[in-house]
Amino acid sequence: MKVKKARSLRNALMVAGVIIMPSAYLYEPLFFVALAVTFSALIPHFLYNKCPRCKKQLGRNEGDFCQFCGQKISD
Repeated sequence: MKVKKARSLRNALMVAGVIIMPSAYLYEPLFFVALAVTFSALIPHFLYNKCPRCKKQLGRNEGDFCQFCGQKISD
């Protein structure tokens, strides 16, 4: 999976979890569903948020270039 696609998936999972959480006020088990969805956003972040060249974690770098080697992060 490409870095930018993994970032989009991570962001979508985070937003979905945050949207589901208020509904836990009406139906309590949805809180645990929301937690699972929100924390599942960590999976694409840690598995695919790496530089394609040097394979180092990009961390919070949301730019178009790796902060370690300068390689352009593919689309």
